[in-house]
Amino acid sequence: MTVWTPGATLFGRILLAFFAAAWGVVADVCGEQSRADTASVYHFSCAWASLTADFADRDNLPQSPDPPAEWYRTDADGRYVNHGWGPNADALPAPAVPQGAGCDSATWRRERIVAVSLRYVNTPGNPLALQYRHHHIPGWDPSSTTYAGAVPENPDPDAPPDSTAWAAGAGLDCSNLTAWVYNYGLGIKFGGNVHRQWEGTAGPMGLRISAAGPFEPGDLIFLHPNGDQSQASHVVIYIDEEHIIDSRVNAQSLAGVQVRQRRGWYRDAVLGAWRPID
Repeated sequence: MTVWTPGATLFGRILLAFFAAAWGVVADVCGEQSRADTASVYHFSCAWASLTADFADRDNLPQSPDPPAEWYRTDADGRYVNHGWGPNADALPAPAVPQGAGCDSATWRRERIVAVSLRYVNTPGNPLALQYRHHHIPGWDPSSTTYAGAVPENPDPDAPPDSTAWAAGAGLDCSNLTAWVYNYGLGIKFGGNVHRQWEGTAGPMGLRISAAGPFEPGDLIFLHPNGDQSQASHVVIYIDEEHIIDSRVNAQSLAGVQVRQRRGWYRDAVLGAWRPID
């Protein structure tokens, strides 16, 4: 699997091992991750099993308070419920930090967010892979075109400014990805509107961090459209100084949820961040 530049060999290999483990293939993932451009090493300091052992149980939790029988109901115009966004997300219970995690609770929570995010990277063969879609939950997988507006819910710079047709299939946009990852990973529930996330009114967003940082893994970094610092148009999950995870229509020649290099617009357009982890 080639995700990064040739300098990313170790990082890509370890991430591939992560996917292999997640899909039931024997792999040792309790090792190191390298930063794509530097060959310096990022360690998961917590025991890997402590971060991932409850995934199967959490996958069985209801993603939405809406009955599944209602998820694919259409209106008089043939459009799916909730203005094309599908079912809303339910609030999931907070997990306990497992005994024997091998790290302190704050580190476990940060690395937990990274581990959960990696589950949804859009790579061939990943059953949890997510495209960019205007949906609220990853389990909503419509078989036909959906229609959802990009404004004001989520003005991603990639998305058209009006109600538009999105292809069938599962996916999340940038701010519904961040909302879902925190909900699934830590039971921290906030809304998926990127404006409200940035304003701090979407729910428990935690500690505000300035544009200068420093940032920690799991921080939510907000970006503005080029030349307009009056609004947030995108949000990403910080991994390290060289990498973020986000959902985009297409960026750096990668579609959907991906680990991307933190360069160019990803550095130049930072408004600041929120740290939901205390």
